[in-house]
Amino acid sequence: MEQFSKNLLFSGRWEHGKEYSRTSAPAAVVQFNAVASTLSFELEGEARFRVDEDGKQMAVFTTTSRNVYKVKTTGGAGSHLYRLIKISESNPGGIRLYSVSTDKAGKFGNPPKHSNRRIEFIGDSFTVGFGNEGQNGQDESLVFEKTNASRSYAFLLADGYKADFQVNAFSGRGLVRNYDNIIPEWPIPRLYEFTVPGEAQDDVAKGVSESSLRYDFDSFHPQVIVLFVGINDFQGNPPYADKAQFKKVYAGMLADFRKKHPGVKFLLVSTKVWPNDDLTPTVKSIYDSEIANGKRDVEFVTLQTANVGLLGHPDIHSHEEMAKVLRPIIGRLGGWLSR
Repeated sequence: MEQFSKNLLFSGRWEHGKEYSRTSAPAAVVQFNAVASTLSFELEGEARFRVDEDGKQMAVFTTTSRNVYKVKTTGGAGSHLYRLIKISESNPGGIRLYSVSTDKAGKFGNPPKHSNRRIEFIGDSFTVGFGNEGQNGQDESLVFEKTNASRSYAFLLADGYKADFQVNAFSGRGLVRNYDNIIPEWPIPRLYEFTVPGEAQDDVAKGVSESSLRYDFDSFHPQVIVLFVGINDFQGNPPYADKAQFKKVYAGMLADFRKKHPGVKFLLVSTKVWPNDDLTPTVKSIYDSEIANGKRDVEFVTLQTANVGLLGHPDIHSHEEMAKVLRPIIGRLGGWLSR
């Protein structure tokens, strides 16, 4: 039997300690090659996980308190590529991974290699895949069971391009104003600064130094950043976000990303929001300003979404359509289109 080791490849934001690795990100992934009839994952924290074998879903399970969760493989001969995908959101909260192990006769192979393609998705519930396996009108208490980040447009795009990726998305949060002004001191830009943002709020409240929780931006340099933010700034009960402040923060993020990740390309995404449909013209004006200032590293697109999922969110079919629309644009920005 082999256990948690250097044979694992992590995707998404993870903090690695001596006893465990922890994350709060939706669609955070652990990949490894192994020969095994049974896989065991020692996990702690409330979350839902999907386990794949060679890219095909093999199991889904839910975690709560610290426990060992076992999954039987298909039993095919030879080594297979496995991945553990966190399909739920932790906002607030997070999970801890203590170990990954095979059955006694099993063994790990060499770890999978990093891709030469890197994408980052920054957004809110639409990017998380919030309620995408549910239907509008269902009991909203089913959000945990009906959210599947592995069926979000973000995961579908990253998986399709076989890219290393991060999904840094936070339901209910906006750029300068959260939905209905919930937890106003923790909008997306502040959450984004932390390695495990789902736990950062509690840690800071307990007096933990913010500097010790900060994410190391040199650990992952995306080639393409997809920004789909602002829905919560302009929806819910008014007052909505100040547009001038929104534009200033948005443009500031683009400038900051250019410093952190030289050569990065941006895709600015918008969609219709209710009641005033303020998001699209606001983001479009940011895009126009960037172009007017000579920037050629940015594109803009508006998505039409069928919000028939739980609580008026895109369902899995709408996520597939969003991925279809965005795929060629991302491929062009990343230089990944085949010729």
